Amino acid sequence: MTDTKNLDPSIQLHVSTSELDGFCQKLIKRSRDTSKTHESLITLETFIALFSATSKGSDEYYAVESLIKSHTEITRQQLLDEKTIELAHALLHQDINKLTAVHTPLSRNGFHNILSQICQQLTAGEVIQACNWCTDWLTMAKQKAEEASGYPDAMDFKKAGIAFEEYQAMLDTGRVLSAL
Repeated sequence: MTDTKNLDPSIQLHVSTSELDGFCQKLIKRSRDTSKTHESLITLETFIALFSATSKGSDEYYAVESLIKSHTEITRQQLLDEKTIELAHALLHQDINKLTAVHTPLSRNGFHNILSQICQQLTAGEVIQACNWCTDWLTMAKQKAEEASGYPDAMDFKKAGIAFEEYQAMLDTGRVLSAL
């Protein structure tokens, strides 16, 4: 006869805010990749929310949740700061790979915010140069994609050898730059 108690083993975890704070600080301090650290903290936050159903609503739960959110906010800001520097470099050096690498992991809103901040720090000439680069690149990409598709008003980026992520990054960049 099978023992049903062993079919779904479980453990009980106790999380103190001081130990959790120390863990989060070490995680942030030791990390070489802010993006992965940020994702780890979000995963931890989700884990706590999912597996602490009996504690939800308690003062202790809110203290733990608030602590994790404060550390997540730190890494979010670090990530945005890093991406701002990378995006400024990509624009100034017309580097589509770096631009795409910044654009892809960010929300559209986050990308627009840091691009707008950068444009306020660039000279008018640098903004115009970036805008011209973006416009020229998009025109060329659309033309290649339309020619590759073989159908009017249709684009085939894959056949044209253009990564759609690059096109999307440049399209979003162009929207922000043209609005300035």
